[in-house]
Amino acid sequence: MPNAIQVENLTVGYHWENGFSIIIRDLNLSIEEGIIFGIAGESGSGKSTFAQSIYNSLRYPGEIESGRVYFKGNDLLKMSKNELRRIRAVNMTFIPQAAMNALNPVKRIGDQFNDILEAHGKNIVEFQQNIQDVLKMVRLPQEILHNYPHELSGGMRQRTVIAMALVLSPELVILDEPTTGLDVLVEHDILVDLKKIQRKKGFTMIMITHDLSILYEISDQLGMMYAGELTEYGDRESMIKSSAHPYNYLLLKSIPRIGVRKYDGIRLTGNPSNYDENFKGCQFSTRCPYKTFECELTHPELKKVPNENHYYRCLRYPDWVRDEK
Repeated sequence: MPNAIQVENLTVGYHWENGFSIIIRDLNLSIEEGIIFGIAGESGSGKSTFAQSIYNSLRYPGEIESGRVYFKGNDLLKMSKNELRRIRAVNMTFIPQAAMNALNPVKRIGDQFNDILEAHGKNIVEFQQNIQDVLKMVRLPQEILHNYPHELSGGMRQRTVIAMALVLSPELVILDEPTTGLDVLVEHDILVDLKKIQRKKGFTMIMITHDLSILYEISDQLGMMYAGELTEYGDRESMIKSSAHPYNYLLLKSIPRIGVRKYDGIRLTGNPSNYDENFKGCQFSTRCPYKTFECELTHPELKKVPNENHYYRCLRYPDWVRDEK
């Protein structure tokens, strides 16, 4: 299957008063067309920076130091602002955190849909059916087109933003914590509906979230980020059934399970760290219960699990799995 997007040697950092700090280092990733690729990790792992970087929307003090991001054969990082404007919303779209707060409070929803169409040179009359179709997909009544944003609930506003993002039928949809701040049941319903829409429309979806349970439920492939690196990624079933990296394994164990009152196994302790370019070992070794002395001295290269679409960075796999058993 061809790739929807291909990331090569992406390095990103932030300027601050005492210099420049690397947040993402030499990240490589290919995402197939027509799948849901979920990216998870703790706060500060670089998830949102990654999303903004591949959409080429990262602003100062952030800076993409090097790398390439290919979409439809073109490097997005080399495109001009006008070139990016032409493909955004039409070919690819990005729904950032708290996107529902971006709705114009003094314009009706229908007028805001029309603004999107006009900005991309579309005929408003001809696209009315598209608007009705996407509203139906996100389970919103047509009547909301006459409402102002403050007249809608938080869940309805978020569904409206999703509908706006899909009205021009993009091929790639990037979502960064799209349901932050919503009730957990509303959040679940929206994300499940998104999966149904993705299956119907066939676009590629990159979902970034810290909600592991929903990510494991809706994704086709998963990637785990820690300190600016993909520590493990691959097919969902393989990632869940046979974790190759301790970070993914311990995060899986942290998800509460119905009927289990107490868990006595090894837990993920300590605080997440930022990428440390001066540290030569595994970035996760400061928290890893399975580490050895070598883990603190050698940076693990990306390796493939035999006979699986599953990649990992760990010097001790499969030894740590045997130790756990």
